Amino acid sequence: MIDVPEGRRGASQWDSASGFFETYGQNNFFKTLPEQLAAKLVEDIIGGTFKPGQRLQETALAERFGVSRGPVREALRLLEVEHLVVMASHRGASVAVMTRKKLEDIFAMRSVVMGLCAREIARDPSFATQTILDEATRRLLAASHAGQVGEFVFLVYQASMFVAEASGNEVARSVLISLGRRTLSQTRLVFEHQEERQKWVANWQSITDAVRQGDADRAGGAVHRLIYGLFDSYIAQGVMPEA
Repeated sequence: MIDVPEGRRGASQWDSASGFFETYGQNNFFKTLPEQLAAKLVEDIIGGTFKPGQRLQETALAERFGVSRGPVREALRLLEVEHLVVMASHRGASVAVMTRKKLEDIFAMRSVVMGLCAREIARDPSFATQTILDEATRRLLAASHAGQVGEFVFLVYQASMFVAEASGNEVARSVLISLGRRTLSQTRLVFEHQEERQKWVANWQSITDAVRQGDADRAGGAVHRLIYGLFDSYIAQGVMPEA
């Protein structure tokens, strides 16, 4: 159980929770130009501007972003490391295509790693952690009800990454960042449907409730339902590749 502080301390914790979602994953101040371009390309891939298998021509991208080809090339190499882009000899870069086997492997790994992190934070829950989890719920519900799909998808990513952040497991954090970004374009298609957004939030609330109660096993089980609930939604909404 979490010992909830009173007065101004509680208010400052809520301010910190709000600040996390205002800044996490959005601060470009310390990023190099290739890193900023890579982040923009990720947004375009997630948003459907660039489709799976589509060629990414350096010259066209350089013109689009108003930069030289060098930083664009470096940005594409960064995304190749994350398996978001494929670089082929004599053909250049293209958006990676997901197979069913890759998605099955990614979901299995995410369930294990995120479940481990959720168990860790449930074993020693803090008021600061709980306020951020609850703030995530509030923002997710607001974005879902307003039909703000892009905002909802980004909040899903932020909330999932916070579970790793709060656990203090840097290896898990790096794994979840990479795996989460690889599936966001498909996840966005699923979350076009309000019932799928509501289902994800309900599963997320099960995680936050388990953490609040300090129940590590229940938190891990809730993560499993969250991840595989989304997997089932991929199938139900026709997003899952047949092969």
